[in-house]
Amino acid sequence: MAAGSRVEKIQEILRNLRSVSPDIIGSAMVSTDGFIIASLLPNEIDEELVSGMAAALLGVGERIAHELMGGAMEQTYVRGRQGYVILNAVGADALLIVLTTPDAKLGLVFLDIRRRVTELAKIV
Repeated sequence: MAAGSRVEKIQEILRNLRSVSPDIIGSAMVSTDGFIIASLLPNEIDEELVSGMAAALLGVGERIAHELMGGAMEQTYVRGRQGYVILNAVGADALLIVLTTPDAKLGLVFLDIRRRVTELAKIV
């Protein structure tokens, strides 16, 4: 599969994710070392900052999951005044980052994320 078509498929999945939930304001797929693969983030958000911070949060999340829970990190999130930042592993080499509104219905968002992670894992 050509890199362009792979990125286009990922972009389409990100668009679908945003379209199914008004609570989702943006999303991106990044490599575990912090590089953007595909992005559908609001213009005012710096992609490189998001990807770098996601890689840092992944490192902490993985350490916590391993040291305290004895397993691999699958998902972590941060809640702030402006909403949630949710990180979800997509295989061993990528992360899905989802930004939501502060009033997001997390159960529904997590369900939508889980469905998209399955689709994304087939591509990466």
